[in-house]
Amino acid sequence: MGNEIKGYGWREVVKKDFNRYRPQSSKIKSGLFVRAEIKNHVEKYGVDLSCCQPEDAGEYETFSDYLSRSFAEGARRIDDNPNSLIAPCDGYITVHFINSMCMIPVGDHMYSVDKLLDSDSRAKEFAEGLVLVVRPGEADPHRFVYVDSGMVSDTAVVPAERNMEDSMFFGPRNCTFMNTTHFHGIAQVETCGNAKGVEQFALGESPVFAKGQDKGRFLCGGAGIMILFKKGVMFPDDEIMVNTRMGLETRVHMGEKIGVAIAAG
Repeated sequence: MGNEIKGYGWREVVKKDFNRYRPQSSKIKSGLFVRAEIKNHVEKYGVDLSCCQPEDAGEYETFSDYLSRSFAEGARRIDDNPNSLIAPCDGYITVHFINSMCMIPVGDHMYSVDKLLDSDSRAKEFAEGLVLVVRPGEADPHRFVYVDSGMVSDTAVVPAERNMEDSMFFGPRNCTFMNTTHFHGIAQVETCGNAKGVEQFALGESPVFAKGQDKGRFLCGGAGIMILFKKGVMFPDDEIMVNTRMGLETRVHMGEKIGVAIAAG
């Protein structure tokens, strides 16, 4: 294809467009014309439903159910190496350094971790660490898993920032703080274009989760996941780092290795 872009490594890449990091107006859709809209979406973006449940586009009752469809059993393999960090979802990924002032440089913008997490004390824990940003593509199932085994220590729902940085980073977002087996304390932030657009799956009576276990789903578009790591606990795959420096997003699939633990928790 003439429009292919060459990145570093074996994965597919796309040119990074920082407009994708801006919040998008997104609706949770249902109603009479949903099946026609789903069919049009499948055709427009070439969606492959053969790896999903159900496979028939006509079986989805709402657009949100279609957008957040499940993978069929065996369609995505979870990397079982204990030290491997896995991708939380299908999508496009970049990696960014968090400087000593707890700011994240993305393109020409600087984003503050304390605003992202709505907590200055928690932000300081991630100074000089890393943040991975994963953006589900239009054709991707909008659901996500836990990237390691561990325990949830706290959660927070943060409303969209008004009159602040113009970015997806500061749309309505769900923050989950976790103590993980191999990456110590991490924070995972899920955001999309609707304040009610992120559904977290219940863990039951225990806060313990397993690597690859379903964590939640996005009910509308404009979605993204940010995973924050403290200094010196995780090393991302070389091609993700190099492609980010080249202004490219790297294609990943749920469950595949995207980094390794430097020190076990």
